[in-house]
Amino acid sequence: AKVGAYLGHTPKMRVGRTCVDAKRGVVLMKAVVVGAGIAGLATAWWLERSGWDVQVVERAPRFRTGGYMIDFFGPGFEVARRMGLVPALERFRAPISDVTSVDAQGRAKSKLDATAYETVANGGISLLRADLARVLADEVMAPVQFGVTVDEVEQTAAGVLARLSDGTVVEADLLVGADGVHSRVRELVFGPWQDFVRYLGFHAAAYSVAEPELSARIGMRYQMLTLPNRMVGCYSVGDGGLATLFLYRDEHWQLPDPEHALTARFGDLGWVTPDLLRIQPPDLYFDQVCQVEMTSWHHGRVVLVGDACGAVSLFAGHGASLAMAGAYVLAQELSATEDMVGALERYEARMMPVVTRTQAFGRGFIEWMAPSSRWRIVARDWLFRLSGLPVVRRLLRDSVTPDAGAVLDRTERGDHPASPRHG
Repeated sequence: AKVGAYLGHTPKMRVGRTCVDAKRGVVLMKAVVVGAGIAGLATAWWLERSGWDVQVVERAPRFRTGGYMIDFFGPGFEVARRMGLVPALERFRAPISDVTSVDAQGRAKSKLDATAYETVANGGISLLRADLARVLADEVMAPVQFGVTVDEVEQTAAGVLARLSDGTVVEADLLVGADGVHSRVRELVFGPWQDFVRYLGFHAAAYSVAEPELSARIGMRYQMLTLPNRMVGCYSVGDGGLATLFLYRDEHWQLPDPEHALTARFGDLGWVTPDLLRIQPPDLYFDQVCQVEMTSWHHGRVVLVGDACGAVSLFAGHGASLAMAGAYVLAQELSATEDMVGALERYEARMMPVVTRTQAFGRGFIEWMAPSSRWRIVARDWLFRLSGLPVVRRLLRDSVTPDAGAVLDRTERGDHPASPRHG
């Protein structure tokens, strides 16, 4: 009943074909979720609690650790609150006090006012992306099958058949592609990645390591050294941990070897950069900075969630938040009706506008996060210095924070605009 109230209705048990619940004597709807990141795990959580039998597969051989720090607030944080996960997330909070721009010697040039930072975060928390995924994984009932993805998809009038990479064939009512920017499900069902992925001209690397001495030197604040088209940042995550982020412009989207690429791009910099390059682990996150743009997120009984259909990029932020919100809205619409096609269309109609707006913000924010010239760096630093002014704080908050109520609240008037169809 609690979950039903959060979803905006009382969950209904619908007749399906694939799995019998012996205790209740009913047949459950079956969903295969591809991807055990934030979008996939959140989708599994909500579908399970809405009466679905869920199977989760993940192409990585093990749970992904590390990654970069996220400011988790907005609609996704509200979803986490409705799931009862905030106390668990608080254990991983990184109490970042401010955001500081430093010079090549590590001297502070400007600082984003702590009050302004709190205003933007609006009650959320900062934590590593992997820690959010871990909290979700601990709450999902279905075990994750690691080292497995989808090789073939066939849709029938009654359902969808997914041939997995381990040779098994699964029959389901719904296939959910939550497998990120490089989605295999999207490639199989919607088309090649070139049709949907917009490269934003940057490569990014991130990793977390145990470095007590360097962690203490940085302290509980995000510090960044910015040069034209290059940025390196780091922050302590407590208990001697240190997290990093490297960002550089590259007109070629193909990824080089990360160790040599980072050394070539950042080896001439001072501050703590030599130490960060020295301690980079072999399994660091290294990828293109991209957005995913599609005219429709579903085809038949296949639907995409999170970065697979609407990656907003680290320039925009909110990727984790919108993934959580998308999972919630998808489950809400599926549980409110017997009409699966109508539910998927309403899911798109609710989520696509906020994703599109956030993507547009991200493209406009590139010059603030990774300025292309020294005068733009100076302008960014001046904005930091003025961030204590109430008008600047309101501008920052209103520019970057999607309204949770507008995203999550479901209208019952039946006036959702029809979403465009793929192809």
